[in-house]
Amino acid sequence: MHARSAQLTAQELLGVFRRRRKYFVIPFAALVFMSICGVIFLPKKYESSTTILVQRDEVLNPLVNYTMAVSMASEDRLKTFNEIVYSLSAIQTLIDSLGLDRANFSEEQRQDLVTKIRKNIETERPGSETFKITYMDSDPDRSQRGVAILARYFIKTVLDVENQRNELAVQFFENKLDELRQKFDQGEKEIVSVMRSRIGEMPVENQTLWENMEDVNKRIGIIEEQEKQYRHGQALLAQIPDANSVKNNLPTLFELQRLDLPQSNELQPLVLKYDEDTRKYTFRYPEVRKLTLQIFDLLTAMKDAIETDITRLQHERSDLEVHKGSLVGNLQQSTAYKEIDKDKTSSFEIVRNLYDDMKVKLEQARTTRDLGRKGGEQFIMLDPPIVPTSPAKPNRVQLLGGGAGLGLFVGIFSAGLAELLDPTIRSPQDIFTYKKKIVAFLPENASS
Repeated sequence: MHARSAQLTAQELLGVFRRRRKYFVIPFAALVFMSICGVIFLPKKYESSTTILVQRDEVLNPLVNYTMAVSMASEDRLKTFNEIVYSLSAIQTLIDSLGLDRANFSEEQRQDLVTKIRKNIETERPGSETFKITYMDSDPDRSQRGVAILARYFIKTVLDVENQRNELAVQFFENKLDELRQKFDQGEKEIVSVMRSRIGEMPVENQTLWENMEDVNKRIGIIEEQEKQYRHGQALLAQIPDANSVKNNLPTLFELQRLDLPQSNELQPLVLKYDEDTRKYTFRYPEVRKLTLQIFDLLTAMKDAIETDITRLQHERSDLEVHKGSLVGNLQQSTAYKEIDKDKTSSFEIVRNLYDDMKVKLEQARTTRDLGRKGGEQFIMLDPPIVPTSPAKPNRVQLLGGGAGLGLFVGIFSAGLAELLDPTIRSPQDIFTYKKKIVAFLPENASS
């Protein structure tokens, strides 16, 4: 009985398939055909990606736990990963670098291009210290270049922010140190003034210490003036960040060659020649372009030399201040110093301790800044972008499989719906299903 019912069910299903085979075949064939057309005619897109590891601050900077300025730099660099990669400036940099913009584009077309480029970018965080960038394009070479451009832009942006923060920390400590230095110098002058009035009462060896201290003060004053001039030179050099800026900063060049800076004597003839040639020729003239590059190369060398000299002056000044402190300490042992007001000497010692502590913090902040300038070492490219050899889209297997599966589903659904909506009576069970009146019965074995 059960086997017969199963046979009848199979026969009914076969009958349904025969009656409704067009509902099976047409959707299946149409969707498979559309999938094949998609595989053939849809534009091919190539995908390239890169994975970059970001090292922690404490790996690179041993001072990370000892200074407030460095602690500020220990924030997670990947918190703003998506904001940077999908920012308008990043997209515009990508468009300009890949040459996707056109002069005849309208503003609306440019906005559509930005939206399209954003859709071609995918980001992922495989781990807490890694990030992955994927870029898709119809040109395989362009997809590889696009990934490299986005990765470099992200790294540059992060480093620029950190370097600016480190520079602000250095400036903060330098300003605080200057304030304390003024208080320290003022207190020292008051004490020295009292001691100078009693210099006749000092022993000969103390008078020698006094003369040495005055000599140290003079040398410190010379270093301060030289460092001030170097700082001014740095500010002027910052106005010429690249070779294209040379032509718009001729007054700055004249001021630079007049200052007492490293290699400024080499800059003077080049600037005079450049001024003379630019009065005769355009900036595209080969000789002018050659001079422009020579001047910029020299300015770069001057910038490096100034930074080296400033570091040397700072160390020299620090050594002089240490020597000066030892001289003052020796003078403090004299009877003349002990007769100075105790409140005045106590205030001087407090300021002196704060001043020494601030010097240590400033040195730590400078170390952080110098490490930050080499911040490219913080980023390790685990998976460099390569030029893809096969398109990522359209995916032939997924497209054809999806089309066939969808076609089969639509065919079964259409055939079933058509069968349910068809009122034709094909079996005795249909009589009871549709509640029709029975007129007569015909036996199965009745002869014709």
